[in-house]
Amino acid sequence: MINSNVEFLFHFGWNSFFESQVLTMSSQNLFIARVVNEEKNLYRLQYDKDQSVWSAVTGKMQFEATGRIDFPAVGDFVLAELPAGSERAVVRFIFKRQSTLQRKKVGEVSEVQILATNVDYVFITTSINSDLNFGRLDRYLTFAWDSGSTPVILLTKADLIQDVEVVISQVEERFPGVNIHALSKDHFENAEFLKEYLRPGKTSVLVGSSGVGKSTIANYLIGDEIIKTLEVRESDDKGRHTTTSRAMYESIFGGLIIDTPGMRELQFADHEAGLSEQFGDVEELISQCHFSNCQHETEKGCAVLLALESGELTPERWKNFNKIAKEVRHAMRKQHRWILAQDRKVWKKRSMEARLNHKGRQ
Repeated sequence: MINSNVEFLFHFGWNSFFESQVLTMSSQNLFIARVVNEEKNLYRLQYDKDQSVWSAVTGKMQFEATGRIDFPAVGDFVLAELPAGSERAVVRFIFKRQSTLQRKKVGEVSEVQILATNVDYVFITTSINSDLNFGRLDRYLTFAWDSGSTPVILLTKADLIQDVEVVISQVEERFPGVNIHALSKDHFENAEFLKEYLRPGKTSVLVGSSGVGKSTIANYLIGDEIIKTLEVRESDDKGRHTTTSRAMYESIFGGLIIDTPGMRELQFADHEAGLSEQFGDVEELISQCHFSNCQHETEKGCAVLLALESGELTPERWKNFNKIAKEVRHAMRKQHRWILAQDRKVWKKRSMEARLNHKGRQ
């Protein structure tokens, strides 16, 4: 191991996946660390139990980068060097990521924003009160599955409603195969399930809309009021989120927890794998349609229409699939020109067919 505390690294999520990448390297001047904070092109690296240092990337890494994906992010393991006489380290190498939670950066550009890397569990937090929205959960689950991590739904503010078990059953029915838990801020100590997700060597990230209680959960898991929180407004059942940057902390159970800012928008980039994972049942129906170019509108032998008629597929789920699939396709066209060309051929063919059909009716 290159100038590193092996016991600390494994406690902080290091495993054989990263170890195998070290075998081809040899340097006595480098040390392995994990990125625990990110602030304006500076990265705080933790390399021992109570040892950390701020760092920047090399000029070569900056010059060769093609986008945000080529820079360090919270959760990354890196190789860094601390030059003699300097208080700031330099990141020389980013280890290949085991998982990457990312979204399209808000705006017209197709740049992605990395929320966290090398995460085992994605805690999707949503209020169990009037803010509960199945369509929003579909979006977050698509992001989580795409990252390569395991999603877990946390229904927060359970103390604000009655019949919590009824709501949990509804969510479980809608999202089978996903672990779902309810949390009340005054009874976090009863949430025994958290110990399993946050055992030493494991990393979890909290994501969700602003004001759903993420910071309150994070403070409990960290064991300190590090992250500021504000109370829920009685007028609309919403809190006001105060987290402004991503940071990783050691939890009271030994594992790691990453808190992220509340997200008003969750825009898709290249999330095709996540779409297939979240809506695998819908894509299976589409593959069963009689015509390969079925529009699922009036065609005979359309498996989707039959499923909608029988109740096997709900209109809401079909609507959510189409909305997310359209966004993913749009994002991918921006990133990959060949997809745009392919889509243009399809549009041209459909346009010609429409014109021919119109002439045939005259």
